[in-house]
Amino acid sequence: MARTATLVWAAAYGCVRIWFATGHAPNWKFPGGDLLIPHWAAVLLCVLSAAAVLALDRRPSSRLLIRTLWALAAAWVAAAALALLDVVGGVLPGLGLPFDLPGMLSRFAALGGAALLGRTALTCQRRLGPARTLAEIPRWAFVGAWAAVAGCLIRLAAQAVVGFDKTPYGANLSLVLFEGGFLLAGIALPLLLVYRLGRIFPRWMLLLPGAGLGGGITAYFGVGLLQMIVAAIQGKPAYGDIGLPDAFFWVAVPAYLVWGVGLATATYGFHLAKAGAASAADSECDLKVTMC
Repeated sequence: MARTATLVWAAAYGCVRIWFATGHAPNWKFPGGDLLIPHWAAVLLCVLSAAAVLALDRRPSSRLLIRTLWALAAAWVAAAALALLDVVGGVLPGLGLPFDLPGMLSRFAALGGAALLGRTALTCQRRLGPARTLAEIPRWAFVGAWAAVAGCLIRLAAQAVVGFDKTPYGANLSLVLFEGGFLLAGIALPLLLVYRLGRIFPRWMLLLPGAGLGGGITAYFGVGLLQMIVAAIQGKPAYGDIGLPDAFFWVAVPAYLVWGVGLATATYGFHLAKAGAASAADSECDLKVTMC
């Protein structure tokens, strides 16, 4: 099912990308367009996605092809990194972020393709053997959680240095809510994922925001850091149109990236431990039924 859906998506979205590439793209509101890659590169990525799925059909046990699907899914997430701004702007419209409906639909379509590629890869992985689980939260997940907290605090420290009044957003209720969510996602969420208090919540309440924010922050600021490096090599300012010194971005953007990677790491450890606990509970239940 996932394989067929992925092929249909690759064909349909590939046609859309060809339409855009041949001069029919809308007027995007974000600089650079809907995706962070050229139109023809997106077309090529669609072709590669379909080719990898078809190749996996012929060699379903190929771990190389499964890894290729995961890599392609990651590439689509990175290309659609501006979707993070769509979400923030949609939830908090008072921040003044531009609303670009065609761009948002295109980015979400790309993320949908990433999800289908990941689902196809995961289905093949499960056929090769049982999924990896852990009995408890691993140490590296704790490292990831505290790295996320450190990234958040460093980002706040960078803002304190330049002044909290130096922000591209207006001082309104949306900004207050944004800052509250900032602290929850940067401090509370990572720690809840690895410490006992987080176990009182249903699994999905931590897993969904952890995976979504971890992946979104990593993709958006990972691409942003690469753009800054390219700009530095060319002798250009990092973000000259925002009115903040380059030094601020060289601290804040890597801090965001550490935050995103750390949050994603903690979330993965949380997922493995929760899956292990569920598997152990099922095994114990089966044993009781057998004994009865």
